[in-house]
Amino acid sequence: MHETERVKQQVLEAGFSCLLCGACCSGPDNEVMVSPPEIEMLAEATGMSRDEIAEPYPEWMQQDGCTFTFGWVLRRGEDGNCIFLENNRCRVYQNRPHICRTYPFMLDGEELIVSECPGCSKERVTEDAGQITKDLLRRRDAEDRELEKTEKQYQKHSISTGSTIVFDSNGAHEYSPTRKKP
Repeated sequence: MHETERVKQQVLEAGFSCLLCGACCSGPDNEVMVSPPEIEMLAEATGMSRDEIAEPYPEWMQQDGCTFTFGWVLRRGEDGNCIFLENNRCRVYQNRPHICRTYPFMLDGEELIVSECPGCSKERVTEDAGQITKDLLRRRDAEDRELEKTEKQYQKHSISTGSTIVFDSNGAHEYSPTRKKP
């Protein structure tokens, strides 16, 4: 069976229908990874800057007097919700990142992982399984490319002692946290 058909069948079997509840965009554990191209797309759609849209991935590492992390997550409001969530609706729905398009699903290599979601139930019919499958395959490919490019950026940059850096596919970005320092 072709990969697209295999993944589509798994999505269908999971049973999913979005309840428009906003649970996936809410709460303090809501960390939505976004790539530089996704941030650029959101910036163009909203007129917001990268720093208004995204913040560094919150898992910081220490090495040789430097602090660094890999990648970005969508900013959250003081309530912990995604900054684009308004009345349980996404203000940037047409431009939402890959992870938002595919939730509650993700591909880990060939394995389909289904996150806990109120819209998942074996009794539900996944009406848009074909589109979800296409988006999942695009997401996996985009994430693989992003990882490869980020690894190359990390390997080619030297880090100054005392610096705080965010590595992504576009390079090493000096970061001055306006909130608490990692």
